[in-house]
Amino acid sequence: MDRVRVRAPELDGDGGWIGVDGLSLAQLRGKIVLLDFWTLACVNCQRVLEELRGLERRFADSLVVVGVHSPKFPHEHAHEAVRAAVARHRIEHPVLDDPAMTTWSAYAVKAWPTLVLIDADGRVALTTSGEGHHVELARAIEQLVDEAEAAGTLRRGAVELDDAVDAQGTGELAFPGKVALEDGATRAPRIAIADTGHDRVLVATLGGEVEFELDGFYQPQGVRFDGVGETASLLVCETGADRVWRVPLDGRSPRELITDRLSSPWDVVVWHGHVVIAEAGKHRLWAVDRAGELQVLAGTGAEALVDGPGLEAVLAQPSALAVTAEGDLAFLDAESSALRVLRAGTFEVQTLFGTGLFGWGDDDGDGMRATTQHPLGLALGRGGELYVADTFNNSIRVWRGSHLWTVPVEGFSEPGGIACLPDGRLLVADSGNHRVVRVDPLRARAVTLDVGRPSSSDAPEGQPLSVAGTIVEPGGSRVTVSLNLDPGDDDLDPAGGPPIRVRALSDVPGLLREPTTWTASALPVSVDLALGEGSGRITLELLAATCGPDACRLRRTQRAYDVLLT
Repeated sequence: MDRVRVRAPELDGDGGWIGVDGLSLAQLRGKIVLLDFWTLACVNCQRVLEELRGLERRFADSLVVVGVHSPKFPHEHAHEAVRAAVARHRIEHPVLDDPAMTTWSAYAVKAWPTLVLIDADGRVALTTSGEGHHVELARAIEQLVDEAEAAGTLRRGAVELDDAVDAQGTGELAFPGKVALEDGATRAPRIAIADTGHDRVLVATLGGEVEFELDGFYQPQGVRFDGVGETASLLVCETGADRVWRVPLDGRSPRELITDRLSSPWDVVVWHGHVVIAEAGKHRLWAVDRAGELQVLAGTGAEALVDGPGLEAVLAQPSALAVTAEGDLAFLDAESSALRVLRAGTFEVQTLFGTGLFGWGDDDGDGMRATTQHPLGLALGRGGELYVADTFNNSIRVWRGSHLWTVPVEGFSEPGGIACLPDGRLLVADSGNHRVVRVDPLRARAVTLDVGRPSSSDAPEGQPLSVAGTIVEPGGSRVTVSLNLDPGDDDLDPAGGPPIRVRALSDVPGLLREPTTWTASALPVSVDLALGEGSGRITLELLAATCGPDACRLRRTQRAYDVLLT
């Protein structure tokens, strides 16, 4: 940072601001400012957001992080998509929506993500791109804070954010990422739902009644059953913590860590007796052999679309896996909007459709014409076809007979996962709508699955798992509710103030009386609900700031209560 510092260009974006009414570098004079140029689909941008959490809490009174959303895909130009991403990724700093990339151009940014550090006098002190720079940034911020203190120009105090983002709550599910079906069960098969926004996985019946709630996972994505019945286990990609787990479903055996050496594992499948993992963060496919060792199946670690032998092929954010009817391994490269396959006999990667990192669209047709936009879900149909959750086109597609077709069902919002039921219907994790949908592709019908309303509050031993409860009280009474979550191996982080926040939301005006927000310093936490008038649903959201040896995280869980006032 010894070079001559130039004046930082002012912030400008046609999409407006999220989290604040408006902000300028002139208003932030006296603060250390860190600009984060990101786009919502980029997995490396998502990883940098996690790296920044520790800096935000450590320098809470002197540093202001400002996200500058600079879109790649057409879908990312929509302001509502950016607002949803801010909620999905739990961003707690102001975000400038810059669809025309005006500020990106002013700072001569060339890649996602890029970080620009600005000193208290409004001059650019450091620019860096990619992941893994949080230690370097911490040192630079410390130096800039010392400089400003010595000059008497440092202005301390946090920037107040508007709490209106996602203030309506999400319901039983929050941004569910993936779904899976228990195949081969002698009784009715179960489903697994990665309730990503609530940091948990739900195991439920086909009717949506929750049997198990597995919490303590940070932003899980890929889920897959391995085995059936009482000996079944569930493979879980804990994407936000870079871990993959095997969870026995007998209610007694402990979780087994399969690996913690991968960058954003996004999906998992069992292929020829091996656990195969899609590593979105470093663009590779891995297999865990019978000895528990990791070996690369495909990908060099670079990001592009290049076919060939698996170890020479180049992938681009692989995010979904499925075993084909022929026994090959199909996968989706989200960043190249491509459907690809790893051949079982030759271990060659072949692209079925997709043209590269900047090739996308919404066209049906053969492999030369078919296009999608950042697809994240893939499932084998009962007739050998492959169903695709075409995430940024808000649609479901089907690859059948070397031709891509669109399933004529509308109303999806960023569908992220898909599974095929025994009768040919589909289960879709409709992430942006916070729901799981049962789709009949032949009749073009869709029905929302009623998740989390068990017919009984009873649960298996050791699993107190009802997702929604019922409160019956007189109007005007007060009820105490206790909330908890599993912080994993992390500790609560009080660096930026109380590490725990609780918020109560209701779907009926007047159902809650103030206060509706609380802070705490330890878990579990109890809150006192002041009930008003009427009947409806109250949702309690708990956010906990935690830090471990590798990263800081913002963990989230939510509980819903049906309130009947007598």
